[in-house]
Amino acid sequence: MFIKIDKITKKFDEIFCLKNFSMSIKKGEIISIIGPSGSGKSTILKCISGICKIDKGEISINNKRVDNLPVNERNISYVFQESPLFPHLNVKKNILFNLKKYDKEKLFFLLKKTKIENIQNKYPYQISGGENQRVALVRSLIRNPDLFLLDEPFNNLDNSNKNQLKKIIIDIIKETNTTTIFVNHETQDSLEISDKILILVNGEKKTIDTPFNIYNKPKSLKIAKMFGEVNELLIDNKKVYFRIQNLIITRKSSIKGKVMESKFMGHFYKITVKVDTQLVNLFSIKDIKKNEIIYLKVIKENQLHF
Repeated sequence: MFIKIDKITKKFDEIFCLKNFSMSIKKGEIISIIGPSGSGKSTILKCISGICKIDKGEISINNKRVDNLPVNERNISYVFQESPLFPHLNVKKNILFNLKKYDKEKLFFLLKKTKIENIQNKYPYQISGGENQRVALVRSLIRNPDLFLLDEPFNNLDNSNKNQLKKIIIDIIKETNTTTIFVNHETQDSLEISDKILILVNGEKKTIDTPFNIYNKPKSLKIAKMFGEVNELLIDNKKVYFRIQNLIITRKSSIKGKVMESKFMGHFYKITVKVDTQLVNLFSIKDIKKNEIIYLKVIKENQLHF
C-alpha cells in the first residue's frame, strides 16, 4: 500500500477524537471521508499532515514512516476550506513562494488546467473566491506532493464555481496520479469524486467501500440515509427499503396509494404518496393531482438489504 495508517489514536483533554483508526490507500486513489460533525474527519487530515501529533500508532507513506517527522519534511500538501494567500504577493509569486526549483511545464499545465493563466499578475484582493481556491490548488500541486489533502474545499463556493473546481480537481489528480484524501460534508460530491468512501463515526471507521457499493449496498439504514432518501414499506408483512427512483407508477399492482403532495423539482416532480399509514416518495415526469389514487411497483432487484 502507498499510504498506511496503522491504529492511530488522538485525544484532546481525555476525549478520543480518533481511536485505533487504520486505513490503507493505493497510489493515485481518491478517498473521501464522510461523517457527522465532530466525528474526527478533519483531525485525520491534521494528524497525517503533522499539524496534530498523534498519541499512538504509525503513519507511513511509500513504506517510509512520517508521523515522527516535522510538517515540512512529510511532502504533503493541504488545501483548507479557506486557503489564505499572501496579500502582498501576486498570484504567480503566491504559487511559487519558497520554491527554489519547479517544473515549468507542470506549472504551465496546472495554470492552463485551472484556467488562471491570465490572472498570474493579479493580487489576492483582485480575484474571486473560486479563483483563490484554484490558486491554492496549483500552489499545492506544483510541489509534487506524495499526498494531497483537501478539507471541504468547496464550502464557500457557489454552485457554478464548485462544479468547475470539482471537475478541475478530478482531472488534475487523475492526470498527475496524485494520491488524495478528501474531507467533505456533501455526499453527492463524494459519490462523484471518490474511488472509495470512508464512513467515520465518533473517530472510528464504520465502513470503506466504492461509491457504487456505498450507495447501492450500504451496510446500515443510517449509512443509506446519509447518501439520499430511503423509502420504507411493509410488503407481505416484511419491511422493504429502497431508493426513491426505485418506486415507479404502474397500471395495476397490490400496492395502492393516495397522492398527498406533488412538488416541481425542475426536471421532475417529487410525489408523496400515502400507502396505508406509510408515506413514500417517488419521481414523476408529470404532475399528479392531490388525492388521486395510483398503483405502485418496487423494483425488487434494487432493494436495499441490511
